[in-house]
Amino acid sequence: MSYCKVFGKDEVMFVTKEDHATPSTVELPPPEPPQGLITSDGEINWSCPCLGGMATGPCGVEFRDAFSCFHYSKADPKGSDCFEAFRAMQDCFVQYPTVYNKSSGNDEDEEEGGLNMLNLEEAEKETSAEVPSAEGTTVLNKKEN
Repeated sequence: MSYCKVFGKDEVMFVTKEDHATPSTVELPPPEPPQGLITSDGEINWSCPCLGGMATGPCGVEFRDAFSCFHYSKADPKGSDCFEAFRAMQDCFVQYPTVYNKSSGNDEDEEEGGLNMLNLEEAEKETSAEVPSAEGTTVLNKKEN
C-alpha cells in the first residue's frame, strides 16, 4: 500500500512494487499542431519564434504596423502601398542600433559590403535624388557624379 509523508516543503510518496506494476490511467491531451507565422485563419501569429522578438522589441509597434500592412496588402506588387509603414520602422531601427544592427554572421550581403542600417539615410542622400512620379509617390533616382 502506498502512502505520502511530508518533510518540510517536500511531499514524498512511498509506493509498493504492486503500485508500480499497475499501468497508468492518466491520459494526456493530444498535442496541438505547431503554428507558424500565419495561422490557419490567415491571421499573423505575433508570438511565432520565427520573428525573433521583432514584434516585441523597442520598435515592435512599427514592425507590426509594417508587417501587417505587407501581409494584408492587395497592391501590385504586394506591399508597394506600405512605404510609409516601412519607413517608420526603418527610422525606429536607426534609433536603436545596438538592438537592430545585429547579424548572424552568415549574411551574404554583409560579406559583399551590404547596406549598414546606421548609414541608410546618408547613403540615400549621397546616391539618390527624390523625384515625384505621376502616381504621387516618390521615386529615388541615382545621382550622376
